[in-house]
Amino acid sequence: MAQEACPTNINGYTDEQLQHFLAICEKEIADQQNVLSLTQKQADTIAQIITQLKAKIKKSELEIKARNITITRLGGDIDVRNKNISVLEAKIARTKDSVSELLRKSRELGDYSALEALLSGQDLSTFFANVDDFQSVRGKLSSLLADIEQTKTQTEGEKKALETSKTKESDLRYQQVEQKKQTESLQAQQQQVLKLTQAQAKVYQAKLVDLERAKNEIRNRIFRTVGGQELPFGEALKLVRMYSDKTGVSPALTLAVLTQESSVGGLIGKNIGKCTYNQTATNSEGTVMSASQKPSFLAIMSELGLNADTTPVSCPIYSDGAYGGAMGPSQFMPATWWNVGTETGFKKRIAQVMGIAAPNPFRNLDAFTGTALYLSDGLTRCTPAFSTVFQQRACTAAKYYAGLTVSGTKLARHMNPVSSYGYQVATRATQFDKDIALLDQ
Repeated sequence: MAQEACPTNINGYTDEQLQHFLAICEKEIADQQNVLSLTQKQADTIAQIITQLKAKIKKSELEIKARNITITRLGGDIDVRNKNISVLEAKIARTKDSVSELLRKSRELGDYSALEALLSGQDLSTFFANVDDFQSVRGKLSSLLADIEQTKTQTEGEKKALETSKTKESDLRYQQVEQKKQTESLQAQQQQVLKLTQAQAKVYQAKLVDLERAKNEIRNRIFRTVGGQELPFGEALKLVRMYSDKTGVSPALTLAVLTQESSVGGLIGKNIGKCTYNQTATNSEGTVMSASQKPSFLAIMSELGLNADTTPVSCPIYSDGAYGGAMGPSQFMPATWWNVGTETGFKKRIAQVMGIAAPNPFRNLDAFTGTALYLSDGLTRCTPAFSTVFQQRACTAAKYYAGLTVSGTKLARHMNPVSSYGYQVATRATQFDKDIALLDQ
């Protein structure tokens, strides 16, 4: 009992110790399930973060691509502006040369005197007409030069604006590349955390599986019908539940009665199923079964087509009574199952509940249904007398063991001491409530 961890080896322990270990295992399972659930939630959260980071990285990649396109386009526009500026500068240079030449000739014309004009051999009107044309061309060239200078200034302004935009886009691209690197680094860290978290979840899951396996081993080990027959808890629960609504008895209480083991002193199950009805015994009649029970037993054997001389019944438990003769996994006395003299007994009630003609006390389903019906009679008597469910169950179990009419000190002897039949059944029923709830999840 000092052990406070779920055991891996359960051989050699008593039923009381196994019950204790079962409680420990269930607590460890609950703790591990909480840890596992938390770890799985953490893993889900990290996975969501990774998904968000992946989307953020993809968005950054697309934005970087878009900026690369913009920067390339701006670079092309700047190249066009540079070419235009070069052409304009060449035009300006040529225009300036032309204007300079015109200015030089204009100065030369300004130095001509009227006499020189007359001596030139040209007609004066022609001479001065040429001078006017020259002045007009010079004016147009000056205007063209101004336009070219203005276009160049505008083009240089556009080039400067494009270069500013290109620099800004390059800076933004750099920032996005750095941000993408940081996001990728964070994603790598989260991936590592996710791997560790998932690994922890696997460890917890494996631990939970081990605990469940240990718990199931204990369940299978401690559950027995009173005849000593091993029966998986889940299968027995299915049988008991089939008619629990009609009997009004909880499956936990029915199973608790059926699982009392012969290893516990004074409880039903000791040497059960190892005697025959007419076998020699130490009592006033000298046989295992009392004379009052034999007619009913023989009638039951005849109805079922069984051999009365070889069919096993319970042996006497001399500390509790001089006679045995109880039948099957539920240990019904023959006259309780069917009193051939009065034609009364649980056989008829079982037949009505199950909808069959001839219930068999040696068949699990029939016997378990009979147990529940017997317990329902006990509950009817015990519920008004006791306030707690535990006491009501202990009383009902005591009446199942000692008889529905048992009362007073004899009833107290079978339900109050920790080692008594009723107390053991009530304790076991409380545990089975938990087991059934777990199986139903």
